[in-house]
Amino acid sequence: MTSAPDTRARPAARTRRPVSARRVVVGVLAATALAVWYVTAAGVPGAAATGLLVGSAAIGGSTLATYVPPTGTRWRAVLGCGPCDVAAAATVLVPPVLLAGSPTATMAVVAVLATVFGRYQRRAAAATACPV
Repeated sequence: MTSAPDTRARPAARTRRPVSARRVVVGVLAATALAVWYVTAAGVPGAAATGLLVGSAAIGGSTLATYVPPTGTRWRAVLGCGPCDVAAAATVLVPPVLLAGSPTATMAVVAVLATVFGRYQRRAAAATACPV
């Protein structure tokens, strides 16, 4: 005896923030500024470290872009109200601090991990946003 395929609708796993032109522009501008800041803080890093820092800046820029509200939405709706929302934004400050002390490829990897953690934290916080 074979069973019939499950045709019930499945609920969405989590709420996603809409992508808007404003967020894309802010993300690109923030990533560019962060890349310049990170590479400047590292001094003259090697090619691998520079690539890692540019990747970290791109992740950091996308994290900061999540704080920009879509058109017609209030700031409070996207800022969040918990310490996780602040910690996610603060992770973009970690790479220059790490690289000022030891500008090596290893610290560049740690910088990428820090910004990935911030991006993940912001994404998780989006699903459990505070009621507005």
